[in-house]
Amino acid sequence: MTPHNQRVLTDISDLLSLAAQWRNQHLSIGFTCGAFDLLHAGHADYLEKAKTVCDRLVVAVNSDESIRRYKNPHRPIIGQEHRMKLVAALRSVDAVMLMDDTRPTALIEALRPDVYIKGGDYQKQQLQSAPVVESYGGRCEIIPVEHEISSSSIIGRIEELSRYPSPEPPVASTGPVVFLDRDGTLIENVPFLRDPGRVRLLDGVGEGLRALQNGGFRLVIVTNQQGIGLGYFSYEDFVAVNSAILRQLATYGVKISKFYYCPHSLADECGCRKPGSMLIKRALKDLSAEPDQCFVIGDAKSDMEAAEDAGCTGILVNDKEMGSWMRTVPSFLQAAELILTLRREPGS
Repeated sequence: MTPHNQRVLTDISDLLSLAAQWRNQHLSIGFTCGAFDLLHAGHADYLEKAKTVCDRLVVAVNSDESIRRYKNPHRPIIGQEHRMKLVAALRSVDAVMLMDDTRPTALIEALRPDVYIKGGDYQKQQLQSAPVVESYGGRCEIIPVEHEISSSSIIGRIEELSRYPSPEPPVASTGPVVFLDRDGTLIENVPFLRDPGRVRLLDGVGEGLRALQNGGFRLVIVTNQQGIGLGYFSYEDFVAVNSAILRQLATYGVKISKFYYCPHSLADECGCRKPGSMLIKRALKDLSAEPDQCFVIGDAKSDMEAAEDAGCTGILVNDKEMGSWMRTVPSFLQAAELILTLRREPGS
């Protein structure tokens, strides 16, 4: 049996060369395709059955981009290289190829498999690729899905379980919240930041957040990220940058409770993009926090307007516009100190 790391093919010419060798050995070739995002027992069972109708089984795995086009802009959960390696590790699979198209027609025309295999409750006339397969003398095989498990059901179960999180530590669970703008407030403002290597905490941020956390505040990031909607970077890039921030904050012992983000551009006219307060209000509800006990730290007027509309106290960090807002300070550390002072003052 070919080692599974050698079954992953990156070039169509390699696949066609391998197919020619199989045909010279009078071995029939089967072909199937899919996303295989969150590989599970149902996938394994389907591919085992697919192998029973051919001598050699080729599996095309949808690329990340093709999944975003036909499934969900936030999918896949598992990247294409990892999905290909997982599929190739199954004993029923002889070769794995990446598929950039949402439909397999081009690959079928190039490979000309003896059997095109599809899983699910289909009739042959429903298969759009069937005429292509039959045009050169191939045939279609439909394998009924018998497993109740699916990637969607796994995701649904995870979402269901996420509604019942473990209790936070006593101090964090009862404390108020400081909502934090990200770019220009916590980190250097890099337009459409997508590279985690360019993440730099601004002076005093680590120390200021640690003081707020020690003072009993939960820390939540609320950020506009129109670069996602405009296509300058992906959701995965956004998460990678956030992960870099978390790693740097961890050196100060700081933990961020949640991230809330708006992916829309100004032209989308959504309610979640700051100065809209939808994200802050949603977070207040999620965290069972009282707005008059919470604060917003940001570097822009839109942050302050969102804070005011949500009923929170806004602290503007802006050394160029001192005095342009009711509570304006030149540095993040001073913003943290001001919040701790205001919290101690009765009736503040």
